[in-house]
Amino acid sequence: APPPSTPTSTYRETLQQRRSLTTSKAPSPPGRTTSTQRMPLRLEIKKKLSARSDRVKCVDLHPQEPWVLSALYSGNVYLWDTETSILLKSWEVCELPVRSCKFIARRSQFVCSSDDMRLRVYNYNTMEKVKEFEAHADYIRYVEVHPSQPLVLSSSDDMSIKLWNWEQNWECISSFEGHSHYVMMARFNSKDTNTFASASLDRSIRVWGINAHQPHFALEGHERGVNCIDYYPGGDRPYLLSGADDKLVKIWDYQTKACVQTLEGHTNNVCSVLFHPRLPVIVSASEDGTVRIWHAHTYRAETTLNYGLERAWSIAAADGSNGLAVGYDEGTVLLKLGHDDPVASLDV
Repeated sequence: APPPSTPTSTYRETLQQRRSLTTSKAPSPPGRTTSTQRMPLRLEIKKKLSARSDRVKCVDLHPQEPWVLSALYSGNVYLWDTETSILLKSWEVCELPVRSCKFIARRSQFVCSSDDMRLRVYNYNTMEKVKEFEAHADYIRYVEVHPSQPLVLSSSDDMSIKLWNWEQNWECISSFEGHSHYVMMARFNSKDTNTFASASLDRSIRVWGINAHQPHFALEGHERGVNCIDYYPGGDRPYLLSGADDKLVKIWDYQTKACVQTLEGHTNNVCSVLFHPRLPVIVSASEDGTVRIWHAHTYRAETTLNYGLERAWSIAAADGSNGLAVGYDEGTVLLKLGHDDPVASLDV
């Protein structure tokens, strides 16, 4: 696809129209089925927060505080208290959609990206804007904070991924090019934090090193654009999760580069996927309005959640809790999965 043009004063076509460019099909590698039959998890699911708002494009959970951050299509960012359901703070970021927001908890900040092609950093205690700068030549789909280093990745419709260092005044220290369509997401590998994966509407997932400009390899098998990815957090499986506009969720072994399993059930584009960091479940969210929970080991479909809030765009979890945040067309929901003690460990 040719590089998309710079937005003009006339707001451009919707993502749904833009996705129509990815209609060609590619063969999908066969998934491996499992004959293992285990008892269902029987997870107790409690709704802790249901906060109505304009369309939520991204959610993030604070690693220590009972807070969920929501990025809104209206251009605002909201900070909710998940225990009291109170809107603690709100920021009017810009007049265009804010598509991604992430806590930088060790600095009491968050970073967000918007369709004016800029990144902004705020102190969430004082509410002051710490930094604002133009980061890409097109919409910025996602921001990802490194788990230990002072680094942030940004993914854009300009088909590039950029790496920023906040200790060098948010200088761009590297740019990664190789995708042939919009880059929807990039995620660091928590077990090898010098590597990250990217998802693109060119139907591929690419794995990169932060010190190399070319990707190590690509994973191909989705028939439509790939929207979302997540790395398995446990130590026993080199797995990568993906969700795409072909309505499928796939699990990949990034060492053998094979598709291990394909999860079917969604009836529209899959927008967000994750391996829960505390529970042995895979979670996926879709424009079909549902959040689906699957067993992370047997791949059994455990439950389907639909709260009538229209399309589900984003899901998030935190290492220290059983919480699951979901961003919908009509607001933000926080769920508690199971009890305080995890029912099983990811490291078996």
